[in-house]
Amino acid sequence: MFAVMDDVRHTLRMSWVDPAFRSVSAHPLFFTAAWAATRPNMTRSFAAGADRLRLTAIDLMRPAPGAPRIQPGGDSIPEGNSFQWDLGTLERERLIRTVQAVLHAAPKVALVLQAWSLLARRRRVPGTGLEEPPAKRGIPSWQEDLVAFPRSVSPEADALIDDATVELGLVAAPSALQAVAAWPHFLEDAWTRLQPLARSPRWQDAVTRVRGSGAQVLRTLPHPMDLQWEAIGRRGFTEDRRKALAEHAVALAAGMPVNVLVAAFLWWRLGGPELPGES
Repeated sequence: MFAVMDDVRHTLRMSWVDPAFRSVSAHPLFFTAAWAATRPNMTRSFAAGADRLRLTAIDLMRPAPGAPRIQPGGDSIPEGNSFQWDLGTLERERLIRTVQAVLHAAPKVALVLQAWSLLARRRRVPGTGLEEPPAKRGIPSWQEDLVAFPRSVSPEADALIDDATVELGLVAAPSALQAVAAWPHFLEDAWTRLQPLARSPRWQDAVTRVRGSGAQVLRTLPHPMDLQWEAIGRRGFTEDRRKALAEHAVALAAGMPVNVLVAAFLWWRLGGPELPGES
């Protein structure tokens, strides 16, 4: 599984393995088969689709016109209107790069899990049949040395993430919030402002639109995705296990649009710093 996880990380071009993938890896027969079916679609269509999904989320989370925005290097920040930096230069830069990396990865994770939720239910992703060159592989240089998920967080940050997970109606904590748990002041600030939005009709509309955009991207991928369930079953993966996995995969996929929107919200909260490219 280590080799497969490492391939996932390098193929999706992210410096960590998302916790949602780790939860699916509890079913290694499905995980390896699903990734083998998905990997050929890591093409330009996939990369372009992830970009569109990211831009959709950014647009949906855009602050209202005239809302004050933080300047990452600024010294003067209006009280009560934007995030108050209480970090040194290096920690500030690491927080910005972490949020950029989360926003970079979240749409890719969402698309893969949306496809896997279909595969787990014995559904087939047909593919367009068009040949495409593969997308770039490897961790972008700007993500080097990033650790998105701290090994330990404060009890207060842990409790806040648990509350946010329940409030957002998710079965697992959003990785976007987990990634910034090392900066509890920013985490608290972001959730304080996100919570009212998450209770609004605007939020539900945004979740629906991101989910629909993801489904559209899957229809543009070139290669069909399907699993040989008889072969997987002969290796000990029973129908009962498949049903349990399918339920879990559907719940994870349902939460992925929320995670993409949370990542975009965090990015805006930092003032919308320029997103690095794939180099």
